[in-house]
Amino acid sequence: MGKSTDPPHFYMYHCFFRDLGVCLPFTQFECDFLNFVNSVPCQLHPNSWGFLRAFQVLCTVLGIEVSLPVFLHFYQLKVGVPRYDILSLSGSRGGGLFTLYSQSYKNFKQEFFRVALVDVDPMEDGAFYFGGLLRFPFYWSPRPLSFHGLGKGSLTV
Repeated sequence: MGKSTDPPHFYMYHCFFRDLGVCLPFTQFECDFLNFVNSVPCQLHPNSWGFLRAFQVLCTVLGIEVSLPVFLHFYQLKVGVPRYDILSLSGSRGGGLFTLYSQSYKNFKQEFFRVALVDVDPMEDGAFYFGGLLRFPFYWSPRPLSFHGLGKGSLTV
């Protein structure tokens, strides 16, 4: 999904909304995660969106802050081969929080749609700002950031 002269846009798989409860606009946590891994929304496997959503719901139910560093502690991101492949979250060395989405989500690539934005200006690197907040890259990234859990020393009490 390359850059174009059309209004800024990105693609989403239908199952993200139908099955996983993803909503637009994305939460700041979802945008922060996409920025951290340098990924467009559809570059992330549906199972991974399931982990993101489940973590947000858990934090909301427990009445605690939805924290990207805490989430990163429990997960690792695997970058597919070739580098333009789908990205996949799985439990870190210490184990993930959820097993519900650990089985592979099948047949999701057939149903997708284009989300276009109006009245926004892209930054030079392809990212976009809305209301002064950095959102996420809109174009498929050849260099996503893989990670293998965040060390305990990086977390605050």
